[in-house]
Amino acid sequence: MPEVPEMEIYKNYLNQWVKEKSISHVNIFRAKSINLEITEFTRLVIGKQIKSISRQGKYLIFHLDDGHALLTHMMLDGRVFLLTNNSDSPQKNDVSQALYLQNEILISSAEDIRKRIKELPGKPSVVFGLSDGSILFFCKLTLGYLHYLDQEQLRTKLQELGRDPLDPNFSAQEFSQLLERKRGMIKPWLMNPKNIAGVGNAYSNEALFSAGVIPTRLISTLSHADKVKLFDSLVSIIRDSIRLGGDIEEPFAVWDDFTGGYNTYFKVYDRAGQPCFVCQEAIQRAEVGGRNAFFCPHCQH
Repeated sequence: MPEVPEMEIYKNYLNQWVKEKSISHVNIFRAKSINLEITEFTRLVIGKQIKSISRQGKYLIFHLDDGHALLTHMMLDGRVFLLTNNSDSPQKNDVSQALYLQNEILISSAEDIRKRIKELPGKPSVVFGLSDGSILFFCKLTLGYLHYLDQEQLRTKLQELGRDPLDPNFSAQEFSQLLERKRGMIKPWLMNPKNIAGVGNAYSNEALFSAGVIPTRLISTLSHADKVKLFDSLVSIIRDSIRLGGDIEEPFAVWDDFTGGYNTYFKVYDRAGQPCFVCQEAIQRAEVGGRNAFFCPHCQH
């Protein structure tokens, strides 16, 4: 599941390639992925300019020039893919392919599109043709969605989220205060978006390992120093992952060789049975709060 680093990388790419483009075509292949009737959604979205793209937690927000927003959540399998039509595109064939498909976007089936674009990271759910001839795909939104919201609806939705770990005003002191008088184990608390927005299974495991805290540790047993170290570890790992490409394997575009670069840097996540990089003890896996937890029994307490 994409977490803060992966969504931040998407945001950065989208602001580079999609910002200030207008939506000229819309094709909805999965009606359940949007919040309006297909004809209404299409009517409202076509012709709108994408002013900017922001992120909060695991959400991406496309800010439109009519004051509304498109809010998307990838959930488990969702992916974003761009077929560019730009003279600066590193892939020449990408340009002609985008122009050709742009002309047929309203009559092509999802299966036809997948046959034409071998690099597409899954079945398209929603497709936007953009004013520069490029095409933006929202793929595999089986659990995810793309909703057209007014500002009040957007505020209501985002109010459900806790603090974003990359918020420059979020401090170790505030993080420590959030944990005061909390019960239960630390890992499920970290993964609850009402507490910290955008931290999922992968980075909660990595932050806990870096801080030397076992995932089953009761919050009430954490010292102030433990909490500060955990906060610093979480922020540092998230920033490192963004810098190195995150852990989504599917590229953002056919020319993208950056996305997924953090895959080889995980210390414990998805490494059950393999030796710890610090002490050589075998990494263990256990179910904690309904999710797999990966940890070193020697390095974490």
